[in-house]
Amino acid sequence: MKTVSAFRVSRRSLMKSGAALAGAAALGGTFPNIVRAQGSGTLRVLLAGDPFYYAIEGLKDQFQQETGITLEIEAISTEALQARLTSSFISNEPDADVISVDQMWLGQYLESKWILPLNEFIKADSDTAIDDFIPEVLYSMNTWRGQVGTLPVASYGQMVLYRKDFVDEAGIKIPEDGSWTWSDYLDTVKALHGKSFGGTTMSGTVLAGQQPAPVVHMFTQLAASMGTRWFKSFPTGSAWDFTPTVDSPENREALKLFLELYKLSPAESVGYNWFDAGMRFAKGDIGMFYWWTPYAYLCRKDGYMTGKDSVVADKLGIVRLPKAPDHHQVVSLGGHSLGIAGNTGKREAAWQFVKWATSAKTQKAMALYDKYGYQFSDFARPSLYADPDLLKIYPYLPGQIGDIRAGNGKIVRPPCPVYTTLEGIYGLNLNKVLTGAMTPEACLSETSTFFETILKGNFLIPYQQASYDDTLEATKALMASLA
Repeated sequence: MKTVSAFRVSRRSLMKSGAALAGAAALGGTFPNIVRAQGSGTLRVLLAGDPFYYAIEGLKDQFQQETGITLEIEAISTEALQARLTSSFISNEPDADVISVDQMWLGQYLESKWILPLNEFIKADSDTAIDDFIPEVLYSMNTWRGQVGTLPVASYGQMVLYRKDFVDEAGIKIPEDGSWTWSDYLDTVKALHGKSFGGTTMSGTVLAGQQPAPVVHMFTQLAASMGTRWFKSFPTGSAWDFTPTVDSPENREALKLFLELYKLSPAESVGYNWFDAGMRFAKGDIGMFYWWTPYAYLCRKDGYMTGKDSVVADKLGIVRLPKAPDHHQVVSLGGHSLGIAGNTGKREAAWQFVKWATSAKTQKAMALYDKYGYQFSDFARPSLYADPDLLKIYPYLPGQIGDIRAGNGKIVRPPCPVYTTLEGIYGLNLNKVLTGAMTPEACLSETSTFFETILKGNFLIPYQQASYDDTLEATKALMASLA
């Protein structure tokens, strides 16, 4: 899951910029009980370059002091990460010991033995505190066919952000508890659009319209909230059925609403990626938008990890997502997780790092790491959402965990074997709707046809392999068995 534009951040360049180490000793306390695995040595860690990386890089001395293991941490874009990892595993040339694993890659990586299943590591190590993870997060991001393949280092839901001073001047009341519909949301955006505020003509909202992935990430949240599903039966059910269901009345209604939101956005939104959309709001000329939860802190700054406040830093309102009146809320869940490379020769040391980086103690230290101005609140552990020290800095945490507990990443963007190919088609056509090259009806009809062709070509229709009734309850039972 990406929050920032694609870029490469090398450890060397980061240290040159003075952004490297800031130990956590001043935070007090000790970190989780970590054995000195394999004594001294070097552990290679390859991560996606989202905010969690900067905090881990800044705190890595703590891990090194506790274990005697030296860390070499590198961060690159998610696209480059996938290509590099695939090359490493296919050639069996070890590249890193611990890696970021996108939830969409999890099934392929586990079944190809590119990463190690973590069940036995967790079961043998009570320090993992597996019962202190949010089940919806582990279900959405980390489990596949009864195996825990990764642990979450940064978990994202989606929320609504708005400019409070502008909304207050406009005389608009926004419900704090999520008791509004997407029609209400559209009406609010319309009421804000085109108004003058502080000498600026405001846009009602902003979208991430770039294809393929950004527009899919944004649209599918709206679509899932309105009852859309991608397939007839996946991932739940005793028999998986990948017959496409995207050309549905619910999805047509959602796409028409999405198009209306684009008309109330800056025209350049059609080319905005994840970070572009979030930072446009931070410039101060947008009324409200919905997006990934890291933007609750990213929008408080005037650029990525600059440490400088944006013009909306102290004017942010954050509320829960709207929903459709006749459907249960389904929130998109994504983020980043850590796995142990299958071809590493340092399995125990790698596990110690995964356990350390995802522990409550380290995650709290990451949230309190202030070199860039408190830029991490992406917790997967419920205990942290009730922590008084963190609530002082991130007061929106109760709403954030509320939306995460309503989350189901396997519905919003289902991790089927050919997801990336399907996303490419979907994103291209959604973008064409925004540019006016396709109608919503034509988009979903053509997308459904392409989906069916691709799924049949990959022997997923009809599905003849063993299915797995992948439910949230199955993940809860797995967590109980490993605790």
